[in-house]
Amino acid sequence: MFTSDLFATGNDRDNRAAVRAVGAGGLDLVGLAVYGPRNAVDKVLKGARMHP
Repeated sequence: MFTSDLFATGNDRDNRAAVRAVGAGGLDLVGLAVYGPRNAVDKVLKGARMHP
């Protein structure tokens, strides 16, 4: 998952601290990463809007 705060950090340690500093209900989610075999990921995301 990506929150808006992550774009202000430059490393994984600071990224984790930025997420930890905010309660789950207060996270400003701006994206997520999906990992897996390409055909499975494509099937799951078929029809999803990737960018505004």
